[in-house]
Amino acid sequence: MYGSTKSGANVTHGTGMRLSTVYACVYKISTTLSTLGLNLYQSNGARRDVVNDHPAIELCSFRPNPFETPFYFWETIISNAVLKGVGYAVIARGAGGVPLALQCVDTDLVERKEVNGSVVFKLHDNTIVRQEDMLEICNLGCKSPIQLHRENLGLTQAAQDYGSQYFGNGGQMTGVLSSDQPLKSEQMQMLQKSWNGSMTSAGTKLLPFGFKYNRISIAPEEAQFIETRKFQAEEICRIFSVPPALVQLDSQTTYNNVEQQNLQFARHTVLPWARRIEQELASKLLTLQEARSHYFKFNLNDLFRGDMQARSQYFTQLLQNGVMSINEVRASEELNPIDGGDHSHVQVNQIRLDHMQAYSDKISSDDNGQPHT
Repeated sequence: MYGSTKSGANVTHGTGMRLSTVYACVYKISTTLSTLGLNLYQSNGARRDVVNDHPAIELCSFRPNPFETPFYFWETIISNAVLKGVGYAVIARGAGGVPLALQCVDTDLVERKEVNGSVVFKLHDNTIVRQEDMLEICNLGCKSPIQLHRENLGLTQAAQDYGSQYFGNGGQMTGVLSSDQPLKSEQMQMLQKSWNGSMTSAGTKLLPFGFKYNRISIAPEEAQFIETRKFQAEEICRIFSVPPALVQLDSQTTYNNVEQQNLQFARHTVLPWARRIEQELASKLLTLQEARSHYFKFNLNDLFRGDMQARSQYFTQLLQNGVMSINEVRASEELNPIDGGDHSHVQVNQIRLDHMQAYSDKISSDDNGQPHT
């Protein structure tokens, strides 16, 4: 699609996905976002209420179309966006413009065009889709990272091909056979066939009488083969903004390093993608009137969770300061509510000094029924 690179490798979306680090990065971003809960909220002043009966949230969270699960739908459209620059889904509407289904379309089968000042999309079957009926999940500038960084990926692919050829030749480097005697064409063909056949098997190679072998390639260690492949893998992680430890790349990580990289991934990779998707959904699946009071939001709490001890301390502080009720904590842990668990509580072991006398009077009154003087 994009032609050969200076390294000689032909880089396309297909060949890019054959690179393990590219596949791992696309997989990590698309599957992480697909596992997050997505809610539709309605803001009422200081309150916000979850909306469960809107057609848009039913499509996004329960059944986008009769043939795909929500996870598969989001994984497909997000992986297209991450890899190809933009992911598309056609919005099927019913009476009054109500969204009825979301159907993913391969990015390579969509042509974006501008007609009379309006943007339309031409599908592979010549169907024309208006912009308001096409869900677009876009990468930065709607540009494909594979296209923008094809020279970088070409070097990665060339290093991979080099390793395949090296081990495919029995771990022997290529070279030149030379002879002081002139050879006929038939003799050269027989010699080349015999020599190439012997290169596929392990063991000692025998040179034909009167021939010399001159190596013309450098050894893998001289070419820093392993270091090159590792550096290129880190370059791919940088392109997709995925910490190396999350694609099993960095072998010198500790628990604290991985935890910090998880937070970095959540804040600097997943969060921007979540905001893009939320705003696109609000723009295409809500009416203008609804968009003034409704909004979509991914639940990112799971990505910011620490270990069990840290979570216990976190909820304890929120409970003691009245920020959350017992049932709200139980809901966060997917536990059923309990009776009397909807009340918030605060500690009273610290009060203002000018309220000390009134508090003391209240305590005495509760003890003997008479105000304390």
